[in-house]
Amino acid sequence: MGIDEIIELSPYQAEWKVIYEQEKRKLEPVFAEQAVEFAHIGSTSIEGMMAKPIIDILIGLKELHIDECTDRQLVASQYESMGEAGVPGRIHYRKRAGQKINLQITEWDSAIWRDNLLFRDYLRTHREQAIAYAQAKRNTLASGINTLLKYSEEKSGTIAELLEKARAWAKS
Repeated sequence: MGIDEIIELSPYQAEWKVIYEQEKRKLEPVFAEQAVEFAHIGSTSIEGMMAKPIIDILIGLKELHIDECTDRQLVASQYESMGEAGVPGRIHYRKRAGQKINLQITEWDSAIWRDNLLFRDYLRTHREQAIAYAQAKRNTLASGINTLLKYSEEKSGTIAELLEKARAWAKS
């Protein structure tokens, strides 16, 4: 299966935090030797945010490398490797059986690591920006765009603007 898929949005679900914690506990032994830190990112990590009902887990590794043993364990846990999936410096796995989960694996404290946490934390603390972002997502779907790649492309400008605001906020 390719990376593109039909997407939908759901109202915020408090259980998303629980699902993240449960999956993190399952993944910790898989990455025991490599992982520095795990983080819940994406819209499911922002209380009150409308989101694709897919839990995004960011895994920061000491160095960006997935060995055969780790890959086998992920595949045995129903994850599918998507390679970089268009983002150099990141390895992407996804699970679509049962609860949908994306793993964004990158080097800990890399630009990808820092930007994802900064974006999340900015939206968590700037409610008006989170509301505007949710509206942009609804507008994208209302325009008839309902596949992941086009949806992501359509939102990319909004995300870039929010990330710039987040960077300015972090410096203040």
